[in-house]
Amino acid sequence: MPSPHLVESDADGLALMAYLGWLRRRWWILLLAAVLGLGGGLALSQVQEARYTSTTSLLVRPLGSGAENNPNAKVNLDTEAQVVRSLVVAERAKALMKVDTGADQLVKSVTVKVPPNSQILQVAYEANSPEGAQSGSHAFAQAYLDLRKATAQKTLENETNALKQQIADLQKQLSAVAGRISAAPSNSPERERAEAERNVITNQINGLYNRLNPLGAAGSDPGEIISDARLPERPSSPNRTLNLASGMGAGLLLGIVLALVLDRLDTRIRRGRDISDRVGLPLLVELPSRAPSLAVLPATHRASRELGRLRNVLLSAVPEAAQGGRGRQLLLCDASAGTAAGFVAANLAASYARTGQQVALITTKPDSAVGAITGVAEGRHSLASVLRRDVPPLKALAPVPGLGQLRVLVPGDLDAEVELPVAGLLEILHELSARFDHVLIETAQPTFAVEAQALGRYVDAVIMVAEAGKTRSGEITAALQQFEQVNAPVIGAVLAPRLPDPPAGATRPATSGGSNASSAPAAPANRPKPRPSPGPSAESTMVLPRMQSSRPAPAKPAAPAPQMPGKATPPGVPGKPVPLNGTGGTYRSRGDGDGRSYALDSGEDLG
Repeated sequence: MPSPHLVESDADGLALMAYLGWLRRRWWILLLAAVLGLGGGLALSQVQEARYTSTTSLLVRPLGSGAENNPNAKVNLDTEAQVVRSLVVAERAKALMKVDTGADQLVKSVTVKVPPNSQILQVAYEANSPEGAQSGSHAFAQAYLDLRKATAQKTLENETNALKQQIADLQKQLSAVAGRISAAPSNSPERERAEAERNVITNQINGLYNRLNPLGAAGSDPGEIISDARLPERPSSPNRTLNLASGMGAGLLLGIVLALVLDRLDTRIRRGRDISDRVGLPLLVELPSRAPSLAVLPATHRASRELGRLRNVLLSAVPEAAQGGRGRQLLLCDASAGTAAGFVAANLAASYARTGQQVALITTKPDSAVGAITGVAEGRHSLASVLRRDVPPLKALAPVPGLGQLRVLVPGDLDAEVELPVAGLLEILHELSARFDHVLIETAQPTFAVEAQALGRYVDAVIMVAEAGKTRSGEITAALQQFEQVNAPVIGAVLAPRLPDPPAGATRPATSGGSNASSAPAAPANRPKPRPSPGPSAESTMVLPRMQSSRPAPAKPAAPAPQMPGKATPPGVPGKPVPLNGTGGTYRSRGDGDGRSYALDSGEDLG
C-alpha cells in the first residue's frame, strides 16, 4: 500500500502527470482546434482585400523669429502628429490627390508615428492600390508642410505689420515733439522737456526697428521631406503569417477550453487517484495500463506481481473466519459491465494458488469470461447444474490447466433474466469454504445482479473492480450504495486495465450433442430454484447440517462453531466430506480438523 507521506510529497508530480495524461487523452481535440484555427486564418487571408501602405518621413523645424538663433528650440511632435491627421490638412491633401473621397474618410487611412528622440514625423497612408498609397502619403506630408508654412507666413506678416504701425505712430509723435522744440526758446524748461521726450520716442523707434529687421530677414521654413513615399511592392495586409499564427493561437485556446470542459464532464475512471478522489473508496491496487490478453498471466508479469502484493495485503487485512476449518470468502464485483472482475478474480486466484493454497473460483455471471481466461471449457457440470441439484459442488469444479491448486465453477446455462437463489449459492460457498483455503466469487455489478448485494453480507470481504477508461465514478458510487445498505464489508477497489473484448463465443456455454448442435447455440434455460430432495439418493448426496439425514448417526455430531460477530449467519454449515456420485471417491482435505492446510486427493474424480 502506498505511503500517504509519499503521496503528499509528490503532489506536484502527480498534478503534472495528471495534466500530461489529460493532454494525452484529449490531444486530438487540441490538434483539431489548431487545424481549424489555421484554416480560419488562411480563409481570412483569402477573403480580405489587399491593402498597400506607403510612408513619407518629414523633418520638422521650429518656426518663429528667434528659432534660428536658438539651437535648443524643439517642436512638440505629438501635437504636430495630430495636426497631420486634422481635417484642414486632409482638405489640402484631397486637393493635391484630386479625389472625390471625403476628408474624414481620408483621415482614417492616415497613420502618423513619432520616432523617439527625434524631430521626424512618419506619415503612412493605406490604400487599395500601390499608386493610391504613394500619392496619399506624399499628399498628406506636403499638405502638412504647406499648412505649416502658410500659418508661419501669416503670423510673420501680422507681427511685421503690427511693428510698422507702432513705428509710424511713434514717428508722428516724434514730428510733433520736434515742432515743440523749434518753437521753444533756448535753454527754456519747455525745450528741455521736449528734447527729453524726443529722446524717449527715438529709443522706442529704434527698439521697434530692432524687432522688425529680423522679421524681414527671417525665412518661413516649416521643414522638409527627407524620405518621400515609395511605390509599395507588396500588400501590407492581409498579413498571412500573422493571420495563421493568430488563428492557430485562437484555435488552441478554444481547444484547451473545450478539452477541459469535456474532461470535467467525463466521469470515467482513468487512474487510481480518480477512485479515491471522486468516490472516497480506498484503492487497493492499480494494475498496469495495458493487459496483453484475457488470460491467466504468468507469474513474472507486472500485473501478476501487483496482484501478488494485493494477495499479501488481503491475507493480513481480511481476518480468518471464526468458524474453524473455513476458508476466506472474497467477493469481486464489477463496477460496470465488462470482464474486469473476471480478469482480476482469475489472476488473483492464480496468485493464491501459486503459493500452494487451495483456491476455488466461482462466477455467477452468465456471460462471464472466467472460463476463457482460465482455459476451462464449459462441460456437463456447472453452477446451473449444481443449483438444480444435479451434481454436488465439488464434482462440478473443473481444474485449471497448469494450476493444480485452482478449481473453477463455470456458470453454465444460467438465465440472466432470473435472480439466482441466494440460499443455494450460500450452501455452495460454505461447502467449498470448508475444503478450500480461499473461495473467490465473481459477480456482476450489484445494480444489475441482485445476488451480488445478497452475497456481500455473508462474505469476508468485497472488492470493487473498475476498468480504466470505461467505468464511471457514478457506477462505483451506485454499487457502493447497494453494498452499504446491507453492511457488506467493502474494503476497497482495484483498477483493472482496459481489457480487450473476449473472443466471440468464448463466454457462451457450449452445447452437447452432435455436430448439428454447434451451428447455433442453445438458448439458456431459466435459473431453477433449489428444491429439497425427499431423501438421500445415488444422484444427489449433498449433506448439509440443516437437512435431516435418513441414516442414524453413528456418533454425536460436533457442536457448531461460534458465529463471527458482526456477520450474518449463512443458512448452512458444511459437515463431513461429501461422497461423489458413482465413484465412491471423496473430496478430502489434509487438515479437515483444523482447516489450516487443504489439498486435493490426486486420485479423486471431479468430473
